[in-house]
Amino acid sequence: MNPERTLEAYSAIAPVYGEYSRQRQAYLDAVDAKVISSLRPGMRWLDIGAGDGRRLAKIQSATGIQDIHAIEPSSGMANVCRTQLQVPVHEVCAENIDQLDIGQFDAVTALWNVFGHVTSPEKRLTAMTHIAAKMKTDAVFIIDVNNRHNARSYGTFNVFKRIVVDTLAFDVTRGDASYEWKIGDQTFQSSGHLFTPGEIEKLFAGAGLRVHERLSFDYETGQASSSPYKGQLFYTLKKR
Repeated sequence: MNPERTLEAYSAIAPVYGEYSRQRQAYLDAVDAKVISSLRPGMRWLDIGAGDGRRLAKIQSATGIQDIHAIEPSSGMANVCRTQLQVPVHEVCAENIDQLDIGQFDAVTALWNVFGHVTSPEKRLTAMTHIAAKMKTDAVFIIDVNNRHNARSYGTFNVFKRIVVDTLAFDVTRGDASYEWKIGDQTFQSSGHLFTPGEIEKLFAGAGLRVHERLSFDYETGQASSSPYKGQLFYTLKKR
């Protein structure tokens, strides 16, 4: 995985990110509705990987939350985010949020596979631990990630083979992937990580977090399921 290339890609697509997002509108709307139902006015909210800020602005409008901090390491995305709403936007990677003197929060979000762009298992655990430290005792952390065992996207037989191999000889690097973003007549190179349910849940436990709710959301339709094999993984987490 190449973090510099990924940040460059995000900066490059920042002006047209809204167009890209619309390709997954059903999925994003379903996740946003779930997030909105978990937040309430008066909360302090930390949004990690805020992107261009469109979803942050939408959720803020629906919840009335005013005390918000955004984390967005891509300078291009961060600049667009600042045009969406007036909140502090910190240009740091998730594993470095311990450097920010921003207090603790009632709610933290990391949406649309933000953790898939943290480039190593060690940095993911560091980031998750720092997030836990930014959470108040009764805070909620909401996260969704790409699911390597998503049978809806990859097919039942392929996922069955992956589960067998991952059970017998798990190798975290199998989840690393390179891909292209095609937006209009432009192509952007990037990379990310696809998690297994067991892998991401082990990460939560290592940071002192527990699963309060787990769902999967179909990447095409946004349909929710309690099965970990029918979409992208979605979690609501609490401190242990």
